[in-house]
Amino acid sequence: MRDYVMLWNAVALEMNRRDHTGRMNAKNNRGPTASSRALAIIHLAMHDAFFGLTGRPPISSALAGLSGAINPYSNVAPHAPQPWSADNEGAAVSGAAAATMTALYPDFRTLVDDMLRGFQFGAGNPAFDFGFKVGAAIVDSRKSDGSSDSGGVDPIDAYWRHREDPTDFTQGLLGPRWGAVKLFSAAAIPPQNAHPAPRSAAYNNAHDEVRVKGSKNPTSGTPGVTFSQRSPFETIVGFYWAYDGASQIGTPPRLYNQIVRDIIARNVTGSDRAAASARLLALINVAMGDAGIAAWYWKYRYQLWRPILGIREYDNSFWHNRDIVSYHLHRRCDPWWIPLGAPRTNEPGKRSFTPPFPAYPSGHATFGAACFEMTRRFFGVAPNAADNLAFNFVSDELDGRAIHEDGSYRALHRRHYDSLLQAMFDNSVSRVFLGVHWRFDGIDESVKNPGDILTDSSDVGGVPIGRAIAKNIFENRMTKSAAAPGVVTPINLPPVP
Repeated sequence: MRDYVMLWNAVALEMNRRDHTGRMNAKNNRGPTASSRALAIIHLAMHDAFFGLTGRPPISSALAGLSGAINPYSNVAPHAPQPWSADNEGAAVSGAAAATMTALYPDFRTLVDDMLRGFQFGAGNPAFDFGFKVGAAIVDSRKSDGSSDSGGVDPIDAYWRHREDPTDFTQGLLGPRWGAVKLFSAAAIPPQNAHPAPRSAAYNNAHDEVRVKGSKNPTSGTPGVTFSQRSPFETIVGFYWAYDGASQIGTPPRLYNQIVRDIIARNVTGSDRAAASARLLALINVAMGDAGIAAWYWKYRYQLWRPILGIREYDNSFWHNRDIVSYHLHRRCDPWWIPLGAPRTNEPGKRSFTPPFPAYPSGHATFGAACFEMTRRFFGVAPNAADNLAFNFVSDELDGRAIHEDGSYRALHRRHYDSLLQAMFDNSVSRVFLGVHWRFDGIDESVKNPGDILTDSSDVGGVPIGRAIAKNIFENRMTKSAAAPGVVTPINLPPVP
């Protein structure tokens, strides 16, 4: 029997890939924020259409994410449920996918039409019409969720405030008001402690690390501070997890969906496979939808600069709004420092860049932790336990076809992970190796290896936010959030000495 949710998931990921043509300049759902929202809506619709059919066979799996009754997320009742059959299952899921994808990705509706022609059902089929109405209802329920609000937030008056990449003029800011979008399922935006204060010991340690590990020039580091140069392994990790909206690559939520597809294929077989796909893919995408909202909420409250500014402007003479002059240059300051950068894959001749939004917390770390923690919980792993959910995955950034900025092809790299906890860790620190994040943007400095994530109680960085969102949504069984859209108010931290 066909797994229609998995088929339509592949179409959604293809739309994400085609929609991004470089520097997150997508027409339909730009960047990780809007694309995570779109994926959440699409997978909620397929989930509700799938589980809204009546009389479907009982689910026998012992998987934690499928145990007990599974209630649809949305209000399915007004749309007369259809009886379950294999044909009706495919038709209902396809109707839900068609309604959401054509609304969210109008530029790529031919992909939907081509799929439907292959399935030989469409309008007039009662199960398809049921799924279509479910999808349309979910799209309609999100029309006033705040995602279309424009404008910005008040800038913090501090020298460490985020500004655009000085090597990428006119990049602007992505999503200043995204933190005010209505949550999908999380009860609230999780707490986030302040990042280390600039010039504190923890901040300086992170500064010294990224200055050498994330530099485009491998010899660039802080004089008198020992951090080894970025290794070939670390460079691989940086590129493997990138997915920075580059041409033909898409955004981070696409990457994490690709990995979960491999996890499902390895760990679920038999009659429960379709139900597992419907449930887990909805859970991870709803979690990432809320992770994007939470990460961007805190990004624009703290407004912390990226390494390209923090390293170039460390010296007192670069402080804005202060009458400070200097003759000597602080040893931690390099006004010409350039990061390895978020790769402009498949756009030869165009330079890598720093993403156009504040550093803290890391979106990659938040999205990845939400997705992988949700997957761990679905397969029955306790929050404080290690997992053995292994996977093999070839990243589109290193698939043998991806073109580097110098015009060369990057070699195909087949990568294995022993656990999702290991993947969560590498995904977070990968941003340091590209020079676009401080380590604490993803995880606290006390987290030295994947196992330390399980005991980290710092509430520093994106990993704790993502894990908290996954825990909340999983334990409330993905009920609809009652939380109203928030207001993003900048936090003016104490001045730097």
